[in-house]
Amino acid sequence: MNDLRLAIPAPEHAAAVADYRDEMLAHGSDFDGCGGLKDYDDAAEWITWMRLFEREETKPMSDLVPAQQYLLMQDERVLGMIQVRLRINTEFLAEYFGHIGYSVRPTERSKGYAKAMLALALRECPQLGVPRVLVTAYADNVASRKTIEANGGQFERLTQLDDKTYARYWIQV
Repeated sequence: MNDLRLAIPAPEHAAAVADYRDEMLAHGSDFDGCGGLKDYDDAAEWITWMRLFEREETKPMSDLVPAQQYLLMQDERVLGMIQVRLRINTEFLAEYFGHIGYSVRPTERSKGYAKAMLALALRECPQLGVPRVLVTAYADNVASRKTIEANGGQFERLTQLDDKTYARYWIQV
């Protein structure tokens, strides 16, 4: 795990991002924390799009929040993705999704990568202006809840949206 690092998506990551996307699609996985990657056939185009969200003045859509996208890298392979939203602008985002979303590629799950990735991202949060972090998980996703708790997540409560129940956690960084 010592060779894991977070990387901000850059053009040199395009092939690795495309490979990650292909595996996620092949397994029918949710693209949590992937900044809409599922909708992009061209990884380089997605990288350009994500970089626009890094600052309020460059984000392309006024109703979306600025965010920092990260890739969890091992050598030149993307093992996971995590996005830190720099602010929460709607009641919906505040209630169900919070500041951070993340996912790990299917063939690398249950190896501790989510826990390591969240820990690395939390270290970045103070510099990003997010000193208190809201993270949610599906209530029945025991692995994700354990990941959050292992990183200092303090359970707040459950909340319901349609047929999904979310567990809400706060982390002071």
